[in-house]
Amino acid sequence: MKLDVHVCGRTVAKLYRERDEYVLSYLPDTAPTDFVSLTMPVREEPWRWPRDLHPFFRQNLPEGYLLSIIREEFGPLLDGTDLSLLAVVGGMGIGRVTVTPEGGVPGGDMEPLQIESLLKAKNTTAHFASLVRRYARVSISGMVPKFIAPEENADASAHVVGKPTLRTSRYIIKGSDDSTPYLGFNEFHTMRVLERLNIVPVARTRMSEDGCILVVDRFDVDVQGIVTHGVEDACGLLGLPPHEKYATTTERVLNATRVYVPATAIRTQLEQFGWHLLTNYVVRNADCHAKNIALYYTGLKNVAYTPAYDIVTTQAYPRYAANPPGLSVDGRQTWAVGKTLERFFKARLGITPKQYAEMVERLCESAVEVGQEVIEAARNEPRWHTLAKHMVYAWNDGMTSLRSPKGLVVFRGLHEAIAQVGFSEPERTESGRKMIGRSELLGKPRKR
Repeated sequence: MKLDVHVCGRTVAKLYRERDEYVLSYLPDTAPTDFVSLTMPVREEPWRWPRDLHPFFRQNLPEGYLLSIIREEFGPLLDGTDLSLLAVVGGMGIGRVTVTPEGGVPGGDMEPLQIESLLKAKNTTAHFASLVRRYARVSISGMVPKFIAPEENADASAHVVGKPTLRTSRYIIKGSDDSTPYLGFNEFHTMRVLERLNIVPVARTRMSEDGCILVVDRFDVDVQGIVTHGVEDACGLLGLPPHEKYATTTERVLNATRVYVPATAIRTQLEQFGWHLLTNYVVRNADCHAKNIALYYTGLKNVAYTPAYDIVTTQAYPRYAANPPGLSVDGRQTWAVGKTLERFFKARLGITPKQYAEMVERLCESAVEVGQEVIEAARNEPRWHTLAKHMVYAWNDGMTSLRSPKGLVVFRGLHEAIAQVGFSEPERTESGRKMIGRSELLGKPRKR
């Protein structure tokens, strides 16, 4: 089996298996700007990878629930290899690179989805499962239920697509499952802690009225859905397969990504990395791994960290509340950071202890403000009560662990707001680390 590899709709390479290796071979006269990956620039000699697909091509392969659906729906087209899976889903996905069977055309003819109606609908587990099944033939990674779909009522001018362009959906739609109820509510408000500061780019999100669905604006496409950017996560840049996304460190992730950032932008980009890292500690997101830190670019001279995405208060779910941070810092994988983060910021990011303390306090102040919004939302909608309670308790824990206990200033927290609303103590956490995304939606495969 040979696959065509396209960059923004232009066919630039062939991808195939040769004995025990996977091979990416650029076509003659491919422009240097049409590189497939930062790690695989255009050259005459093929790029080979032993046993498995090159890490770049594995970064967007479906996981978890979506992968199980694809296996059910397209089983006859799959031979057990990632190459055959890529042949099924690679025609539409995240970033400027698409993959099709030889002679195939990137993109897909899928039924449009009314995004606004979805935000107002009653999004039951069964309803969302049917949507995932309908839009399964798309290359998107992640363990939680999600999909990409073309939206209805898009700008008519966006349908005029020339050969060098590729039009796709402007949104990623994420759902909840039984282990992460109201995930849309959780992620929407958690992301707001960083977003409302308006300091660094953050992916724009919208929550459905029932709190079950999150619609995320893609940052790799323009307002017409034309792909503009390549996207590569740190997992692929490190040469790791997706299932090893936790098997690295913050230092290695930083080293693997910063090398591609232009020198003129390195200071602001390292600060952006720092804001993202700190936010995870404030809101207690244990699921920031090597696939949730990524670069995007239009060319080698315009490489930057993507807007922050996939920030969730994992401690709000008892099943995952005992999980430590996804990646270690200075050999430590704990929420009790002490001086560890401050030293990392100074030595690795060039951020002074004074600036670090200011960043911590700005994030904590934002967490207090958004925390009060979360409490108010729970007052108005009882179904969010338990999740909201666990979220604000988690944020209080995060703020306490980052602020210096020796400070003379009495810092604002959420204790008073929690007491006023009458929240009880959080539920007991389940022991042992558990991975996000083992969806309760998963069922037994259908017999054929």
